[in-house]
Amino acid sequence: MSLLPLIGWAVLPGYATSFLQSLYYGITIRAGDPKPMPQTPRFELHRRRIFILVIISYLLYTLYETFHQVQVAGNYYTLLDVTPFDTDKTIQSKFRRLAARYHPDKIGHQDGADILFMLLRQAEETLLDPVQRFAYDRFGPDALKWGGQLKTTQEFFMISLTRLVLPQYVMSLAAMLVLNWLWWGGFGRYWRFFSLAAMVVLELALITRPRAVFMPAAYLPPTLSAWLPAQSFHLLPFQVLTIARRVSITIHIFISQMAPKGQAQTTRGDDGVSPQTMQQVVKLVQTAQQTDLEATRSLQLAQAPFRGDRETVSGLRRGMQEALVLAGVRSSPGVQQAVGEVIQRRQGAVDAGADDGSGSGSGST
Repeated sequence: MSLLPLIGWAVLPGYATSFLQSLYYGITIRAGDPKPMPQTPRFELHRRRIFILVIISYLLYTLYETFHQVQVAGNYYTLLDVTPFDTDKTIQSKFRRLAARYHPDKIGHQDGADILFMLLRQAEETLLDPVQRFAYDRFGPDALKWGGQLKTTQEFFMISLTRLVLPQYVMSLAAMLVLNWLWWGGFGRYWRFFSLAAMVVLELALITRPRAVFMPAAYLPPTLSAWLPAQSFHLLPFQVLTIARRVSITIHIFISQMAPKGQAQTTRGDDGVSPQTMQQVVKLVQTAQQTDLEATRSLQLAQAPFRGDRETVSGLRRGMQEALVLAGVRSSPGVQQAVGEVIQRRQGAVDAGADDGSGSGSGST
């Protein structure tokens, strides 16, 4: 599997989610109305739903791309225009027709003509040899490079177990254990190990069954299968395994993308802000925004009668400036101190008058 899909999984979902969320708010929210702010429950809910939609769409696209690549690569059967169920006579007949058409002596030694003819010859020899055909169907063209000393299907089977199956899945299991310990959280852990076990069972089933060719036409009613290109629409065991391996890797990445944001922090024991505190902070921010919005609207409503009247607006502006200056003067420390002294003198005079009144009243008595 190339690094490009992995880079796509790491980069594209986040950018696509941000773009689609901005587009969604631009379509569904009217101009002037407040949009959900980041870190708010409504914003995070919308982002989560859009993110899930994005990664599911990208998952389906990745699966289709993998299947398309395998189909385009083809195999020896599609090269000779035969099916895995055709007889040796049919294979020989197809090869003779193709050899007569693409022989270098007939079409000239053009670029690729010799290579094409040698590939046709190798395909015919492989499909006519039962042992090589067994190895090719299950392990692909790489099995033909293991050497000519392998003469039986049992030898190919044992070599495949020791060279391909066991090392591959032992390394996969070790990598999964390390990633679960260091990086992955508990989210989706069961499905990761389940997918690995399913891959082991699938590979053992495909390499041990005598006829493990996948043909969709065999699972459809005759009325529908008649419309399918039966001569080319099939998958050999090694093609099925190629798709299954890439699908397994893609599902692992998909599960990691689906994990909640706080999952990794929770599994590592990091202390963060509690959900209750975060909700209170969000409510406080929303209340402040709503108060600011109401104050702005009230100010605009109060200024509405004066719009278009320059004299009134200028008078109102001068009055507001004078009010601001007066408020600034009143709030200055010197003025407040003077006002306090005056209030104290008046309070003292009132107290003195009250004492004089009470003294005269007692003398008359």
